[in-house]
Amino acid sequence: MDLTLGSGVWLGQHSHKHGLFKGTIQDVKFIFSPNGYITQCPNLNRTCPTCSDFLSLVQGIMDLQELLAKMTLKLNYAESRLTQLEACHCERTCSANGVVYRDKELWVEPENCRNCGCMNGVVECRRIFCPSGNCSEDSLSVHVEGTCCKKCRPKCTYMAQTFSEGQRLLTKRCTECKNGMMVRVTENCPELNCTLKEQILPDNRCCNVCKGYDFCAEGLICGENSECKNRNTRAECECKSGFASIHGDSTYCEGRQL
Repeated sequence: MDLTLGSGVWLGQHSHKHGLFKGTIQDVKFIFSPNGYITQCPNLNRTCPTCSDFLSLVQGIMDLQELLAKMTLKLNYAESRLTQLEACHCERTCSANGVVYRDKELWVEPENCRNCGCMNGVVECRRIFCPSGNCSEDSLSVHVEGTCCKKCRPKCTYMAQTFSEGQRLLTKRCTECKNGMMVRVTENCPELNCTLKEQILPDNRCCNVCKGYDFCAEGLICGENSECKNRNTRAECECKSGFASIHGDSTYCEGRQL
């Protein structure tokens, strides 16, 4: 291949981008072929690295060392944070009836007659023990609203019948048991949307209701193992299947022992 007039040659370099060669040239050969510099390494089955390749490799190693130093700092920070978390006591809470309780916090469920507590994230409850009622001869053991166990309250005896505090009797007039005596009370009974034959007089009341009246809707409280049942003239609690009444009272029931 002949060189034409005006051709340029860069000795010892790939191209004009690498600057001018400075030094002494011996045994110069002009090789006109792509990647002719490969002939400098005739015994290698690959291209020989140039100074530029070496500098790029060095720069890559320096970048990796910098990245390693940054990652080492982040790893040390993460390990310190993990150590702090392992030393931290994370309190487990409990949720019951829409309320969140802290660990070891105690509360009372009067509607279920039991004491409850939050123990390591688990709600644990125990039934409140109610001793058998030992009331005097002039009193009766009755349920008092807001309490689990029965209380002794004055009783009334009238016409060979026994009434507890607050119970009423309709004869010619309405009377109510108060402080051990039957006293006259005035009660305005509502109008009923049923005939007289379809009316009934509930137990211990002075006003009639229509047959089929929902006594349980008045809010009789039964424990978690019992349920309210409508009877002909009253509502009462009944133990669920597999449970038995406590002290003969079906308001609160517990599992039968096998």
